[in-house]
Amino acid sequence: MFCLFFASGVVPGVEIVFFCYRDTVDSRADQARSGPMTLVISRNRPILDNGRKAEGDMTMSATMSLTDRTVGELAAEMPVSIRIFEAWKIDYCCGGGALLNEACAAAGRTIEEFTTLLVASASVPDGIARDWSAETLAAISAQIIESYHCYTREELQTLTTLAARVLGVHGQRRPELTDAVALVQELTTDLLPHMLKEEQVLFPYVVQLESAAVNGTPPPTPFFGTVKNPVKMMMLEHDRVGALLTSLRAVTNSYTPPGDACFSYRELYRRLGEFESRTHEHIHIENNVYFPRAVTLEETMDNAAQFGGACGATCGGH
Repeated sequence: MFCLFFASGVVPGVEIVFFCYRDTVDSRADQARSGPMTLVISRNRPILDNGRKAEGDMTMSATMSLTDRTVGELAAEMPVSIRIFEAWKIDYCCGGGALLNEACAAAGRTIEEFTTLLVASASVPDGIARDWSAETLAAISAQIIESYHCYTREELQTLTTLAARVLGVHGQRRPELTDAVALVQELTTDLLPHMLKEEQVLFPYVVQLESAAVNGTPPPTPFFGTVKNPVKMMMLEHDRVGALLTSLRAVTNSYTPPGDACFSYRELYRRLGEFESRTHEHIHIENNVYFPRAVTLEETMDNAAQFGGACGATCGGH
């Protein structure tokens, strides 16, 4: 099955339209005729936000200008774009607020190039291209823990041991390894308590909030006031992790080992590159998908509670 969040984008001379259904993929570019090129990605019977399958053949589309979209929005709405952002070293997680045209220009690319690659990538599904809109917030947080938190804890242990070993053997000839080891340690120091706070504070509250919304019960009262407070803190910590990863890529020459590097040296750099990509995905899902939905859910419930209270006072509870 191929899942892609619905969206459409327009750039000068090129129009991309995404018609989203379920089960099938139809990617076609009408280049024979004059006028804009059109890409159609389809999936039959969309899955709605509440998890129910829509009946019949429905088409959902949204029109937007790619030049007006941020890279974070595009990564969330068109997950196949993540491949392009990773290849072009565009920060779509912590730097997700950057407009696409600005991010492309900084990478020495154009929106037209982005569009061309998006068309090529759209029919090649992978694990990243997941329609998170069909998942509950509880399911998303469970997936974050299973796929990213567990991996991060295990991989940081491996990287710490491997980096120390490589430094011990090659450190005198490769002083940059000292910086790499220090950065891995900083990532460990930052990420371990960060994930614990999400698992013990933020995620459980959002699960309770979502459950209250489903059951029509009053929302929980958190000790931190509003979900916006821990979300703001988590995003600041994400920014810090993003900066550490940028420094790590710089000191390792984009994870490129020297020509005479031994197996352990090469394996360290390979793992560091993979860790960066997985962490980018991890932060993207939280920053651009989970956090905004959690904030919106809380605001919706607060508004409903206020309306209900006002109605109860005015209408005598009817």
